[in-house]
Amino acid sequence: MTHNPSKAVLVYQGGIANVFSVEGFNMDPFGRDAKRLIQTNFHTCEAFARGMAAAGVKVASAFCNTAGDIIAQPWSTHLDLAPFHGDFHPVWSKVAA
Repeated sequence: MTHNPSKAVLVYQGGIANVFSVEGFNMDPFGRDAKRLIQTNFHTCEAFARGMAAAGVKVASAFCNTAGDIIAQPWSTHLDLAPFHGDFHPVWSKVAA
């Protein structure tokens, strides 16, 4: 079965980042049905998210200041409150920032 996401979220987490495909842009875990596509450094995840946006995927950016697996944790779009936010290059494509 092929997974063709139409929505994705770039999520910063401490010194790493993740890109998840999601069913919805809910920042609480309920109903977003997140699936991790990649987890690595900020730059690589940002490039991955930009590539998804170029392919027509709606992309938002968020952060989660929780250790461990954040797939079922609340996320926040208030990036200015995140640690390391000065190093972020968030991706917003076809969604309100």
